[in-house]
Amino acid sequence: MTATAGQQSTVNICEAQEAGQHHLVSARGLRKTFHENKVLDNVDFDVDSGEVVTIIGRSGSGKSTLLRVIAGLTEPEDGDVCLDGRLVRSKGQRTDDWNAGASLVGMVFQSYTLWPHMNVYDNLTLAPRKVLHMSKSEASDRAAIALKEVGMEEFIKANVSQLSGGQRQRVAIARALMMRPRLILCDEITSALDPPVAAEVLGVLTRLKHEEGLAICLVTHDMAFAAKAADRVVFFSEGLIKVNASPHEAFEECGNAELKSFVDAVRFG
Repeated sequence: MTATAGQQSTVNICEAQEAGQHHLVSARGLRKTFHENKVLDNVDFDVDSGEVVTIIGRSGSGKSTLLRVIAGLTEPEDGDVCLDGRLVRSKGQRTDDWNAGASLVGMVFQSYTLWPHMNVYDNLTLAPRKVLHMSKSEASDRAAIALKEVGMEEFIKANVSQLSGGQRQRVAIARALMMRPRLILCDEITSALDPPVAAEVLGVLTRLKHEEGLAICLVTHDMAFAAKAADRVVFFSEGLIKVNASPHEAFEECGNAELKSFVDAVRFG
């Protein structure tokens, strides 16, 4: 029997897992439209364990929407998503395995999304205790470990409102680490930071990859980080992935005129 387009996506994603081509994240045929604008236009996307993938492209090209779909913050019209061997989304809809798969993913935003009236400890432990009914002692232990991983352990009782932008972003990363994810999605987390502070935050992510084996997907305009720290560069344009290559291939050998124009605009514009 010949599969339809929608069926074929699910079949392929499951066959890949069975064949041993085990990606931490596999997405096939993702589609998302906003006001008749195709933000994701039949996108396929994979991430392996311990891999750093930088996602670049102009505003509105679809890169942030891709992260939000993987995290479950945006619902696509179509497409399948497999997280660590679990089919968590089929033909755009969440499956019964969604919660188990989604627990592997943490997300960090540009705007930190921290509670400004709370201290660092409460920001890290509130959701795990309220939503997951984690004990106070377990939440405290995890908070201490997460803050140590981002170099912020001495700020556990500090008020968020008193922290610098770079410190807040480190706390936001620590909060994402509270559930011990396998993948961290980062959406323009350094765009509001001065270059030296941004480099420090990106250094934290690089260390987490090497020391904890985390996979990281980072939407960024930092071409230096994309070139030096990424395992793979993905270039989005008009809802499509136009380039998916190693940093050297993307920046030195790629003949894609759109990518070259974008990189030149970011570096020299």
